[in-house]
Amino acid sequence: MILTQNPDHVVLTLDRPALRNAMDLDAWTALREAIEAAPANPSNRAVVIRGDARSFSAGNDIDAMRELDGPDAAVAYFVDGMLPTFAAMAAAPLPVIAVVEGAALGGGLEIVLVSDLVIAGPGATFGLPETRIGAWPTVFLGAAPSSATRRLTARLALTGEVIGPAEALQHGLVSHAVDRADTVDAALARVLAGIGATGPDATARTKRWLNRELLGTGMADAAAALSELSRETLQGSEFGERMAAFLAARAERAARRAAVGVDAAAR
Repeated sequence: MILTQNPDHVVLTLDRPALRNAMDLDAWTALREAIEAAPANPSNRAVVIRGDARSFSAGNDIDAMRELDGPDAAVAYFVDGMLPTFAAMAAAPLPVIAVVEGAALGGGLEIVLVSDLVIAGPGATFGLPETRIGAWPTVFLGAAPSSATRRLTARLALTGEVIGPAEALQHGLVSHAVDRADTVDAALARVLAGIGATGPDATARTKRWLNRELLGTGMADAAAALSELSRETLQGSEFGERMAAFLAARAERAARRAAVGVDAAAR
């Protein structure tokens, strides 16, 4: 993760481009620590989380998940390691703004869900592909509070479908959508200016009341769902079989890309 301090806000850029900004335990921990530290600077009025033009975040690093040896290790990763990052986002007195210009999938979309404001560029896409590998989107299911979000969650989680910024705005998944890539930063500047014009104490109290259900019921439900995922789903045959198929397909794609590269170099 790259931390950039600006005069009135901090930018946390997810920086694992080779893995489409997929998150492992170190990445979740670094994100949480940066969010918790941001209010210590009295000049900071917001925290901005960004990825890159290709990927905001592809969610949890598949290879990190493969290394989890048994249910206790899975609980340590998801409940004790990942979930506190979402709780820190919800509890932070500063507004958390996600800027999404590429794919936000799985855990990446859960970062979007828990953020206070979301700016989506024209190349943004949103999806919950976990069920395709025999897992399921635990934090999203636990934290989605409204019936509209529940229907959207059902659509994304049960079908694996991916939607773009216009539909995400329509369903309330994002707060702002722009139609040109070169206007994303201008939209972020307008949002930051609006936050900067408010009273810091009033902003913190507003966010605390806005997130009271998320911090209470939502995080508790997410913890229960993550525990079930860790102790049951990830130990089951369906997950093992689908994960093996996913990894085989990934290896085959990598081999094809390598073969194309060799052919191109030989010409």
